[in-house]
Amino acid sequence: MVGSPHHILSSFRPVKSATVGCASPLDDLPALITRTNIHFQALVERMLRELRLDGLLQPGMAPVLFALYEQDGCIIKELAARTQRSASALNSLLGRLKKSGLVTMSPCPQDGRAVRVRLTALGLEIEPRVRELHHRVLAAVEHGLAPDEAVQVSGILLRIITALQQDDALQHSFLTGHPNHRRTHS
Repeated sequence: MVGSPHHILSSFRPVKSATVGCASPLDDLPALITRTNIHFQALVERMLRELRLDGLLQPGMAPVLFALYEQDGCIIKELAARTQRSASALNSLLGRLKKSGLVTMSPCPQDGRAVRVRLTALGLEIEPRVRELHHRVLAAVEHGLAPDEAVQVSGILLRIITALQQDDALQHSFLTGHPNHRRTHS
């Protein structure tokens, strides 16, 4: 039946992987992404300790703070769009930022259903250290890469993220029975 979850999933064709010929699944693209993430998390955690931010921040929180440094007082929906995070992931991060005393959340006076997020005095006070964290992490990640290579890696990672988001949307439509997101290959 066209439009059914089964039809949507059956429209996928296996894609040849560039890493299929790898000697081991320990060296293929998912394994490399996993190892990169593990090392990246360790790097950020070490730098958080060095900058004495480890009691306040965890990996993944800085982009939310940067969005608020650029435009404080966003509603959660705007913040989710600006940081490109799902509402559930953002709500989890905001809960931890609030617990750390870095943000407050209050109902939006213009729209009682929306919640505004504002930086606290402490959130504003740590901005120079958060910017230093970003500078150090960026330098470490780009170390050994030529500028054009850093741009290429960024572009490839954005394509991978987009593909994974499309897969998430497809899985959501399959699980809910709403085939709003269809993906076909020619």
